[in-house]
Amino acid sequence: MKIIAILAMAAVTARASDLTVYVQDRSSFPTANLGRAERLANKIFAGAGVKIDWRTGGPRHWQLKRERAIAVEMVDRTPSREMPGALAFALPYEGVHITVFYDRVERAAEFCLSPNDLLAHVLVHEITHLLEGISRHSETGIMKPHWTLQDVRGMRRRPLAFTEEDAELIRTGLARREDGGALVSAGATY
Repeated sequence: MKIIAILAMAAVTARASDLTVYVQDRSSFPTANLGRAERLANKIFAGAGVKIDWRTGGPRHWQLKRERAIAVEMVDRTPSREMPGALAFALPYEGVHITVFYDRVERAAEFCLSPNDLLAHVLVHEITHLLEGISRHSETGIMKPHWTLQDVRGMRRRPLAFTEEDAELIRTGLARREDGGALVSAGATY
């Protein structure tokens, strides 16, 4: 009986293990560094059984819909009044769009972490909001509402991880996306 349950979980995980993410860079972020951030993000997502297919550029609306993809817009020169303190924001109930304030990521990483490492964590956090499809945070790990200086410094040694609840919500969200689950509009920030 346990074997059947394990095989069923593996089938769900395998079926929902890939996600396409388009990154449109409108910032001064070096493209080579984006690749490093994407590789670390893949390593973090591997902990939940997810593999991201990263692509560059701005996809057409029909591509996002057909591929059930996510669109990330990287921006800089963020006005100080726009979501003060946020490094990025996602629209979890809409399920598609993320905006990363790269200038803030770069400043936040100064003196304690590579901007690539912090960017990877920010991307994972925001993509997870979209995959979970709800505006929620965890008490620990990558889905904490606010990372402490200790969390950020620790990212140098070992990436933040998902809680088991987050990993399960991600897998459920991926299965729902693949089955064409309805998405509506709203927002959440980090």
